[in-house]
Order: sequence, then structure tokens, then C-alpha cells
Amino acid sequence: MNISKLAKGLVWLIGLSGVTTAYADEDLRMYLEGLRAGAPAVLVGQKLQSAQAVMAFYLDNNHQPVWTGGGTLAAELKVLPTAIAESQAHGFLASRYHHSLLIEPIADEQADYVTELLATDAFMTQARHRADGVVSPASLDADWHLVDAEHNVVKDLNTLATQGNGVEAYLRGLWPNNADYNLLIQERSRIAAQAETHTEPVTPGVLLKLGSTGPRVLRLKNRLLGPGEYTDVFDAALDRTVRIFQDSANLEPDGLVGAATLEMLNATRVDWIDRIDANLERWRWLPQQIPEDYISVNIAAFELKAVRSGIEEFVMRVVVGRPFRETPVFTEDMRYFVVNPYWNVPFKLATEDKLPKLKSNPEELAQTGYQVRPAGEQTFISVTDVDWSTVNKRNFNFLLRQQPGPANALGQIKFMMPNDFAIYLHDTNDRSLFLKRERSFSSGCIRLSEPEQLASWLLHREGRPEDAAKLSAQIAQGETRTINLRKPMPVYIVYFTASRSMDSNLVFRRDIYQRDSKIVHALRKD
Repeated sequence: MNISKLAKGLVWLIGLSGVTTAYADEDLRMYLEGLRAGAPAVLVGQKLQSAQAVMAFYLDNNHQPVWTGGGTLAAELKVLPTAIAESQAHGFLASRYHHSLLIEPIADEQADYVTELLATDAFMTQARHRADGVVSPASLDADWHLVDAEHNVVKDLNTLATQGNGVEAYLRGLWPNNADYNLLIQERSRIAAQAETHTEPVTPGVLLKLGSTGPRVLRLKNRLLGPGEYTDVFDAALDRTVRIFQDSANLEPDGLVGAATLEMLNATRVDWIDRIDANLERWRWLPQQIPEDYISVNIAAFELKAVRSGIEEFVMRVVVGRPFRETPVFTEDMRYFVVNPYWNVPFKLATEDKLPKLKSNPEELAQTGYQVRPAGEQTFISVTDVDWSTVNKRNFNFLLRQQPGPANALGQIKFMMPNDFAIYLHDTNDRSLFLKRERSFSSGCIRLSEPEQLASWLLHREGRPEDAAKLSAQIAQGETRTINLRKPMPVYIVYFTASRSMDSNLVFRRDIYQRDSKIVHALRKD
């Protein structure tokens, strides 16, 4: 006797008698009870990636099927594998969502619960991954601290099961809906349709420049100019071509072919798709709701964008953290800015960068405005009044600061968004760095090329044109002044190596912090 069929029949008969109206699938119930007891979340060799949410959904619904056995979403079951296949255009692996088994469900009637569970797990996992990202950013990037609330897939599947349709529209609506994400998708499709070229890459080695010779120069010519008959001399024509390529790749157009130029030059069609997929994933990590007014700093693009009412009003160049002092990704509200600021030197910088200079030549730091306050004291003294010979990192009990002035490292304005990373936006006394294409020279904070423009924009946004008009005079006076914002301004510090330019073209940037490969590896891992 088929016990499973008998049990289902009994439940159905009980329902007819009016004792209960719930149709509980016993195979489904028994499998899920096993999961709750600690059994592995594996079904016909397929791992259930949303096992906790799956268990919660069926517990809420008394183990009633929704995709099979006459369930309310039975007509939607054929839609699910189509949606999964379409998600591959966003960098998803179809195999992660039981695609093949949903296209051809197991024929055995007793195995309906297998299809049921795989469909629910696929739906929930797709929904989570579209809304929140395929992988947790914290597991891949220790410097990514911008995390949105996790999407409630149990609640949404309950809603869809009640109305009996809408699966495809629901899933489609979970993709990030903005011009940047859509441009990445369009460019991914265009590149994927191209034929792969097979030009030999230029192998790493000594710097190639005007006058260099050898087989690597030949490979460079083939890579840039296409296959042909060339000499192995780095001549003036090649120098011009290299500079044009560097300029188009947002590299310093200096004609010097080193590691940075080779990284961009040797990229293949697959590499560009990988780069796009890493950035699509980053968009899925971001909060779905972005305010209409905000400031964004793209670390990898070395630029700040000011957005009001959803429109980018200006872009400025910035300097970001060095690769060994990376600027973190996070969001915080800017609450005030300071004209003619003091610089309180963070402990790490004070002990690692400044202490050796204090030991060797404290007079030099004193001349550029540095003071120190010993622990427990209320007043600052000159750095020349301390015997630094006995001070080390362990007994450095001082607050080191630099007074306002032309030598101040923060320049004339600093913008404060209190955060756990001691990161803020500020002016700088070294303007030459803004002339470079790649600008990773700071110790983590973000230096602005046009700080007064940003301050004026913030004040005009608040309807304070009279305060904006006073800025230049206040700076010239040299007095330290704090200007509080009446409306805190959201600031998003992000990292995108492929992003939309002001003219709506996709621009690829070099991965200065080497973060893309970790994301791509996780996305490709089945």
C-alpha cells in the first residue's frame, strides 16, 4: 500500500468532513521536520540555500504545497525557470537555483515535494540575491560597511501565494532600478555578443618605454595595433598610441608601460564581463532606497558627485586612500563643516608617520603648526617642548594637532560626517595631486579639489545664499568657524570599478584595491 498517498487521501477526506481545511503534504512535512532535527539541507543532490526561510514558510502554511498538488502558484511554476535563465544576464549562475530540475521536474508523483521544495528554495534564493546580493559583502570585503536590511522573502512568497500570480513581475522588480545598473547590463550584453580575440598578452617584466626593444615590444604592438609585421623597437608612433590608450583607460598618459597599463591592456572580453559582474553585485549590496539629495564618492573613480532632486549637479576630483590605507565603504550623514580647521592627527598616523619625524626634527613640525597636548593636561604646547627620545607607540600619551594655516594638511575646510572610521572630506595644501589620473595618496580620508564649491552648494541647498556669499571672506580671516547644516546630507562612500560618466557612457577604472577578483570568484562558485 502506498502510505504517502493514503495519508494525503486521509487529510483530504478530513478536509471534506469539515474538521480542517488545511491540505498538508506529508512528504513535505516529514522532510522539513528532518531539517529541523538537524539533517543536511540537501535534496536530490541539490543544496537548499534558503533552508531557514523555506522551513519558516511551510511552517506558517501548515506544510501546504503552493507550486504543486493544485497549489495556488502551480500555474507559475513554468515561469520560475525562465526568470532564473534571464538572471544569467545579471551575472547569476542558473545551476545555483536548481534550474535544470525545474525545467524537467521529477516525474514520480511521490516526488512532488522535491519539486515543491526546490521551487521555493529557488524563488527565495533568487529574491534574496536580486535584492541583497549573491554573497555577503562582509565575507569578501572587510572595508565594505554599507549594508541594507535583509529582504523578507517569506512574507513576499506568502503574499504571492495568496494572490496566486505575479512571480515574474515580483522578481523583476527586485533588481536595482537606476541608470548605472541598467547601463552595466546593457554593456555586459554588448560585450558578451562580441567575438573573443586571441592576441597574445604582454607578459609582465621591466618597464617598457620609448627606446625599449625586444619581444615584449612586439607583443605590445600586436596588442595595440593588431597583428602585423613590426620591428621590436618602441618608437615614437608606438609611444603616441600607448598614450592614447592610457588616456582612454583613465591612466596617466605618460607612455610608460608598467603594471597598471598592462592590467588594462591585457584585459579580455571575459575580463570585462567579470569586471561588470563584480560591479553589478556591488549595486545589489547598496540600499534600495536612496534619497533624492546626496553626495557620493566613488573611490575607484577618484571622484565626488553632488546630487540634488536626483540630478547630478557637479563632479569634482578627489584623492583617496593608498592601497595599504584603503578608504572604507560606508554611509553617514554630513552634519557640519569647519572653516580654517585644526587637524587632530589620528593615533595611528601620529605614531607611525609623525613620531619618527618628531624624534628626528621636531622643529620642522613646529614650523608647520604642530602642537601637542599631554594626557591629563588642558593646554597644548609646542612639539619642541617634549623629549621625544623616550617616546614610542606604547607610551605615546599625547594628542597631536596642527593649527590652521597655509601648511595645514586639511587645507581651509573640512566636512564632518561623524563615523567609526575617522573618515571625513577635506581641502588640502597639496593641489598638485589632482592633476594625476590615479589619485590614491591619502591615509584614508578624502581630499577635495573644490571644497569651497561643495560648501557653497550645501548652503544653497538649505536656502542660505547669504551664508554662502560670506565663505571666501571667512576663509581669508583665518579664524576657525563651525557651520552646522540644518539638513544633514547623506554621504555614500562607494567603490565601483565600472561606472557611468556624466555623458552616460560606461567607464572602466583600474581595480586599485584589488577587490574585484574576490567578488567574481564568489559569483562563479556553484
